[in-house]
Amino acid sequence: MVSDWHLGHPGSRVNQISRVEHLSERIGTFVMVGDGREELVYGWQERSDQLWSDLQSTCEKKGVEFVALTGNHDPAVSEEGWMKLAGGKILVTHGDMVYDTTSPWSKELFARRAAVQEVLSVRNGSSLEERWRCALEIGRLLRPDVKMAPNFLGYLKLALWPPERLVEIAKVWRGFPQEGGRFLERFAPEAQTLVCGHFHRPGRFQVADREVWNTGSLMKMCRGLSIDFDGEKLVSAPIVLR
Repeated sequence: MVSDWHLGHPGSRVNQISRVEHLSERIGTFVMVGDGREELVYGWQERSDQLWSDLQSTCEKKGVEFVALTGNHDPAVSEEGWMKLAGGKILVTHGDMVYDTTSPWSKELFARRAAVQEVLSVRNGSSLEERWRCALEIGRLLRPDVKMAPNFLGYLKLALWPPERLVEIAKVWRGFPQEGGRFLERFAPEAQTLVCGHFHRPGRFQVADREVWNTGSLMKMCRGLSIDFDGEKLVSAPIVLR
């Protein structure tokens, strides 16, 4: 299980699938836990399509089952928003369902908060299915502006505006494990473990009697993890690009 490669994004570290091809060796199933690619920004789609096709082809050649879960950057990548392992004790989902607004740090949220609240007033149900469909709708509503910077430095300037985004980023980075625990309690009470991406902070976090594992990201200045499940336990390893 991996996530947040953001294939096609100018800030993604995966510019060739050959750099991550080794991850598909000696495994049975490869799961992209959301935001594997960019779907919502027109200028990135062609490159994203090519890299995504290369990734799928690599798995097919190696006889590896390829599974994609939706994320807020690729809401149409599949019809699956989560999966359960170990008889439901482990819930795997991108992470955009954890917070009501999906991405509290999103600069688009600052401009479209009223529209998001309108969606929440209608769609924020009590089931996992309803929560997922709500997250999909909000993800599309918060699609990045098509007027994007042509290079990574320009992207960073846009990404760090408005300044209050930094406050929200810090709050979420510190608090998402606890939010993940509350999310499980509300929407998947039988689960003891959440495996997610979305927050770009890799690691394993203990929250009372539950665990939250995060795959990190392969964006620039980020670290990514692969999380393996052998039918009994979870094991993580840093992703090294070749």
